[in-house]
Amino acid sequence: MQPSTAISHLDGIASPMKKLYAVGLVLSFSFFTHNSYAQLIAAGGLHSLMLCTDSTTRACGQNLYGELGDGTTTNKLIPVQVGGLTGITTVSGGWRHSLFLKNDSTVWACGYNNYGELGDGTIIQRNFSVIVSGLIGITAVSAGQNYSLFLKNDGSVWACGQNLYGELGDGTTIDKWTPVKVSGLAGITSISAGYEHSLFLKNDGTAWACGYNGGGELGDGTTIDKWTPVQVSGLTGIIAVSAGYDHSLFLKNDGTVWACGLNLDGEFGDSTISNGSTPMQIISLTEITAISAGSGYSLFLKNDGTSLACGGNGTGELGDGTIIQRKTPVQVVGLTGIIAVSAGWFHSLFLKNDSTVLACGYNGDGELGDGTTTQRNSPVQVTGLCSVASVEENLLKNLISISPNPFSTQTTLHSDNLLHNATLTVDNCFGQTVKQIKNISGQTVTFSRDNLASGLYFVRLTEENKIIAVDKLVITDK
Repeated sequence: MQPSTAISHLDGIASPMKKLYAVGLVLSFSFFTHNSYAQLIAAGGLHSLMLCTDSTTRACGQNLYGELGDGTTTNKLIPVQVGGLTGITTVSGGWRHSLFLKNDSTVWACGYNNYGELGDGTIIQRNFSVIVSGLIGITAVSAGQNYSLFLKNDGSVWACGQNLYGELGDGTTIDKWTPVKVSGLAGITSISAGYEHSLFLKNDGTAWACGYNGGGELGDGTTIDKWTPVQVSGLTGIIAVSAGYDHSLFLKNDGTVWACGLNLDGEFGDSTISNGSTPMQIISLTEITAISAGSGYSLFLKNDGTSLACGGNGTGELGDGTIIQRKTPVQVVGLTGIIAVSAGWFHSLFLKNDSTVLACGYNGDGELGDGTTTQRNSPVQVTGLCSVASVEENLLKNLISISPNPFSTQTTLHSDNLLHNATLTVDNCFGQTVKQIKNISGQTVTFSRDNLASGLYFVRLTEENKIIAVDKLVITDK
């Protein structure tokens, strides 16, 4: 690591701060919740991104490098529309840059570009979004500190930007201004860009990693940097990965969470500050459906819609009403009905099932979007978000019931309303459609597992191309 470099880019952050470095946003499983929900959320370094139901994007917070994409370099205390972009399906916020995936599988980027992280073949800062060069068939994006990862529909991964420790995984430490293919990877289903290390999830439930490894964040039992991906030791049945500043989180299909890397602030949640170069289970966590690793802290989403957090809390990022470090997970206060979480540098975002977004933590640049620069130790609602009037009022009221759920072989979905030529679509936790049943009439439909792997899925019911209900589906091997 080069702490002195990070300190030079603090951009006027006020003390106290528990660490004098920055973190690139890590987007986790929660980020890939299907966009049938009103918005997707991404907590970047000092900014926040939110995806609207009309496929436009809102942003707030620091804009010194144009990371909000509104054509200016003026910070925004309430969300503004990202200029010139429509048809967006996924957003990701890095330290000082932002990525946007369009429904035509192209990627657009804005913000800081000194290392080529925008992938447009230049190192010119962009205040409006530009297209990332040479990419088609992209299904997921993840923005790290000064680099970017892109997942293609063939299971390959591409990367651009800073490559100081091999975080691009191409076998070199040379920065890349346009995307290059990550070496030796196939069958990848999810990606996560951290500060200077990258995580990859394979379709066989294993996890792979490359880049900086001084704290053991690659989980391969060493502290040696890796320029090409290596397998994370001892993990199977993984359904989500999340790379933080100097630690990594892994979610298993049984709802347990595992962690490796540095644990200086208690971000493992194991009641210690002991580091680990191989993943260790966070024993106190069960029934977890989403993870997000930030800068010295971690967020977890439970299957009951509540959120837990642990680690550093110097600016209230854990949302428990205090600024006390937590070495074991504590509940984020006042939150229910949460469907997605995102941990940034020193602030956290939470998406509710009523399409509202809440935020807590550092707010010196307006990243919480509440119209102030006041630090919040417990979540407050982001104001001025995009209208959801174009979406059916009952969109997130779960007007279908699923029983049994979880299930292992077959289940039945019951609709509160009579269906006419409806379509049931099932997406995995990475936003990929894995099954579809068409021409449904009546109020019940039988759903068979077929060859689907165990894990969490999202279902949406549509009529005449309008979403009328959404819900979660859990498949087990029991």
